[in-house]
Amino acid sequence: MKSRVWTIGAMMMTLSMLMGGCGKEEAKPVDIVEGVDKCDVCHMNVANDHNASEIVLQNGKVLKFDDIGCMYRWTKEHGNEQVEARYVRDYLSKEWVNTDQATYVYDKTFQTPMGYGVYSFKDKAAAEAFVKEKQTGSVMSVQDLDKHAWESSMKKHGQSDGHPESGQHGTSDAQQTHN
Repeated sequence: MKSRVWTIGAMMMTLSMLMGGCGKEEAKPVDIVEGVDKCDVCHMNVANDHNASEIVLQNGKVLKFDDIGCMYRWTKEHGNEQVEARYVRDYLSKEWVNTDQATYVYDKTFQTPMGYGVYSFKDKAAAEAFVKEKQTGSVMSVQDLDKHAWESSMKKHGQSDGHPESGQHGTSDAQQTHN
């Protein structure tokens, strides 16, 4: 039995080495594991919702963020040299979208885990319809986000920010009163 497991393992390793020489795979986002994944900036749990975002580094490592603002904060601190791709979630479907292909809506009153107030949409028409329905917010492109001030409505990023003690994200009464 042990030799069979070893043989299968050796075959899989050989196959992966052979495939590695066939060219680089396109970077892709990975699933969020609630209760396990932590934001690479604020270290809060990352919910599997429309606020989640990810960066795939050139070495294949995936960084996960609970708020688009945390992803931009990481980028500001570390640069883009090692970044292969960045992904956000569509507000309506939670589908992963490359940041360059998404449209964004910002309003300081929008509830996001770290208070950055930015939602992402896979298409501009949906973003515009959202702003019209809510009667608030500004439609933004990824270029607009690159110039955005990224101010959090939280007092201290990752500290005493109104999140429940468990680190789970949700809208608490304390979050609703933060401005």
